[in-house]
This record gives sequence, structure tokens and C-alpha cells, in this order.
Amino acid sequence: MIPKEKLQDELNQMTKSMTVEELEKAIKLLESLLGYQTMEEALANPRYDNEPWTEEDEEAVREAKQDIENGEVYDWEDLKRELGLNEVNNN
Repeated sequence: MIPKEKLQDELNQMTKSMTVEELEKAIKLLESLLGYQTMEEALANPRYDNEPWTEEDEEAVREAKQDIENGEVYDWEDLKRELGLNEVNNN
């Protein structure tokens, strides 16, 4: 297991090069991993979004809805397991 201090240092190095938008996304993900809020809450309440809604966005929503209807989705817990994120919650 990697020492906590080394992981914190690595995280600090990674965040130094991140944009504001990337940092906001990272904070939302960390909050959901730590149980501050669910991923659904994080997605429903973005910190900041200055991007205009586009036809590509509309198409992505249509495709996502079709995927849901077809059962082509991941449960949040399954996704965390697949990404190895459950281990983060247990430490």
C-alpha cells in the first residue's frame, strides 16, 4: 500500500496543472467518494458551467436516454468497483 503522504503529494502535483473546470470536477468527484453528496447530487448541482447548450449536448442526452432504455448503464457502485475507487472509501 502506498503511504498516505505520498498519495497526497501526488494529488497536490496533479492539481497544480489543472484548469479551474478540471478542479471543480475533481472536487465534485472527491465529495461523492467521501459521501458528502451522491454523484447524482453533484451532477444536478454543478459549481459552475459557462458552456452554452449545443445540439451535440441534445444528441448526447438522446443517446444516453436510449442507453438507459436499453439497459446499457452502469450502477454507480459497479463503476466505482471497476475504477478501483471503492478502496479509496475504505481508507
